[in-house]
Parts: sequence; C-alpha cells; structure tokens
Amino acid sequence: MSNDDWKKTLPFRRHWAVYLLFKVLILALAAFIVWRFLRAMDVV
Repeated sequence: MSNDDWKKTLPFRRHWAVYLLFKVLILALAAFIVWRFLRAMDVV
C-alpha cells in the first residue's frame, strides 16, 4: 500500500490543498450557520 492510496478515496481528483481548502470552507460555513442561529436565539 503506497502513500498515494488515500488520494484515490477523495471525492474529486485534485490537489490535496484544494481538498483541504474545501473542508475548511465547509467548517467555516457550519460555524457561521451555528453563530447566526445562536444570534437569533439571543444566546450570543
């Protein structure tokens, strides 16, 4: 099993940095949604 096998399991075949950026954007979007929800509930 080579070190490049994990790259074949990615949802799209691009550079690993693109995949990392995609994950960061998803996390940022989720955090933004939670923050907006808490603002609406007057928790924050």
